[in-house]
Amino acid sequence: MTHRASSLGRQQRGAATLVVVMVLFLVMALLAAYANRSLLFEQRVAGNFYRASASLEAAEAGIEWTLAQLNGTAVNNACQPVNAGGQRFADRYLTVDPADRRISYKSNDPDGIIDCGRNVGADGWSCRCPASNVAHMARPAIVGGEQSPSFGIVSMDGSVRGGTLKVQVLGCTTSSLEICHGELKNISNQQVSKNRLIATLGLVSAVRTPPAAPLVVRGNLDSTGAGLGLHNTDPRSAGMLATLGGDWTGIVDGRLESVPGTSVAQTVVRGDATLQNSANADAVFKMFMGTTGARYQQHPALRNVTCDGDCGPTLVAAYNAGMRMVWVSGPLTLSSNRVIGSASDPMLIVASGDVALDGPFELTGMLVTLGGLAWTNAGASPSVINGIVLVGGAMRTEGRMDIVYQQLVADSLRNRVGSYVRVPGSWIDNKDL
Repeated sequence: MTHRASSLGRQQRGAATLVVVMVLFLVMALLAAYANRSLLFEQRVAGNFYRASASLEAAEAGIEWTLAQLNGTAVNNACQPVNAGGQRFADRYLTVDPADRRISYKSNDPDGIIDCGRNVGADGWSCRCPASNVAHMARPAIVGGEQSPSFGIVSMDGSVRGGTLKVQVLGCTTSSLEICHGELKNISNQQVSKNRLIATLGLVSAVRTPPAAPLVVRGNLDSTGAGLGLHNTDPRSAGMLATLGGDWTGIVDGRLESVPGTSVAQTVVRGDATLQNSANADAVFKMFMGTTGARYQQHPALRNVTCDGDCGPTLVAAYNAGMRMVWVSGPLTLSSNRVIGSASDPMLIVASGDVALDGPFELTGMLVTLGGLAWTNAGASPSVINGIVLVGGAMRTEGRMDIVYQQLVADSLRNRVGSYVRVPGSWIDNKDL
């Protein structure tokens, strides 16, 4: 083979190698492009899953937040608790019929008026709770971040069944909740995710079975002075005045008022067998309140109140702050002239120890004591409880005082005042999306 032929053969072999290498490079480039495309697709899928999870968690947070607010105290327009000048969240947005527990939502805005945005700068949520007749109001400034989710209450529907409330919450991955109220196509183009959750809440009554009489005493009742006045002219309760496990000494017939045509023997029950056979005050408590005292303290809407001496100012402050169910550990003393509660918005006060009432005051609601009750009023000013008194021990009165039974108070404590809890199995997600 000549030198020229040998050189030409090497050139031909080099060209073939180059072609093979270029083909391999092309294949590798195609594989790299395909792998990169697959990686981008996986990243987009992962991003979508992340945003979907974030919006779902935001909606779930909205359900829990709504539940906490319904069991909370008075709030302002920023949904923050206040000691005075606010309004309970439940009263601000719901109307509960005390006669049949039917719940109605005061707002008819299809996009909702209550919402919260994640405030990264404040490490919390910035919310707005406008009046029910206000469509929208400015939310406090939000310091956002890469992900600033939000949630809003779209509706609260209580028309299905009395005592239940269907809450619909919209969760969104942006602090501008208005974006998530738009069309799904536009939301997807902005890489925003939304999730809608529906949960049914049930109202657990503050008093499961209110007494049909203004006074229930497990032990004896001893009255001196002008006498204890009991008043019940409501025909639904047959004008019952008192149910006693023991006897009543010092009764003044002229201080008793019932429906026409009834006598003291018909309206005052002494030596009631059920009360006599009750093992302790807690058994009587369970009879009317629906559970034992220890379990009752787990009511989400119940607030513990601590009193030092006269509890009057503390109870007034608690009522002004939106507390309607309070528990006083130990003895309770009320010795100042105070006005607490109203017929349409009564207050439940439970004391785990003895209760001492001294002097004039007016309480509208229900007073429950697991101990005894000593009630004194030496002055001419009225000392009145509009509602119901439940005594787990004995009761003693001295002077002039009155208990006036009001059916509206009893209905409110059974059908309007209480705690909201989740109804098991009512959770629904992604409805109408």
